[in-house]
Amino acid sequence: MTSRSRSDFFTPNVERGTPELRARHRVEVEPIDYRGLMLRSRVVDQCELDHLFLRRSITAPQHSAGECFMDVLARSGAWPRSADPTPRAAGALRDAEAAISSRIMAASGAFSALRQVSDASRQATMIVVLMNLPVHQDLIPPLRLGLDALVRHFGTSGARDPRGEPGPSERRAKKKRATG
Repeated sequence: MTSRSRSDFFTPNVERGTPELRARHRVEVEPIDYRGLMLRSRVVDQCELDHLFLRRSITAPQHSAGECFMDVLARSGAWPRSADPTPRAAGALRDAEAAISSRIMAASGAFSALRQVSDASRQATMIVVLMNLPVHQDLIPPLRLGLDALVRHFGTSGARDPRGEPGPSERRAKKKRATG
C-alpha cells in the first residue's frame, strides 16, 4: 500500500462529469472552503435563467430572484415530482387539506408581485422561469422588468455578481442612478 501525503488528501481528483455532460453544459470547479483546499464541480448553466446570467443579459439580483421564484414554484408543486418511497403515518384529511393549501399559497406572493408589471413582462418571466424556454432578444427588456418585480418581492437586490466586473445591463443601471 502506498502512503499518501497530506497534500494528496487536500487536493482530491474532482469528478467533472461525463464527456456528454461537459459537451452540453458548462462545468466549473470551485472551492467550497475559505482556504480553497476542498473543491467541487458544479454545472453553472442548467436552465435558461443561468444562460441569460452567463451572457450578462440579466443581473445577479435578477438571477437570484428568478432562482427564488423557481424554488417557490417547486415547493408549490408546479413541476411533478416522484413519489416519496418512505412510509409515512397517515394523518387526518384536515392535515392534507392544510398541506395542499399551504403549497398553493407558497407562490401567491410572487404571482401578486408579477401582477404589478405589464403582461409582456409577466409572460417573458413565465417563459424563462416556469417553462425554461429560450426567450427572443426582443423580450429581454420586459423580462428584466418582471425579474425586477421579483427582486423587490424576494429582496435579492444585494446579490453581487460572483464574476466581478459588471455587465452592460449593470453599467446602464449604474449610469441611470448617477444621472438621476
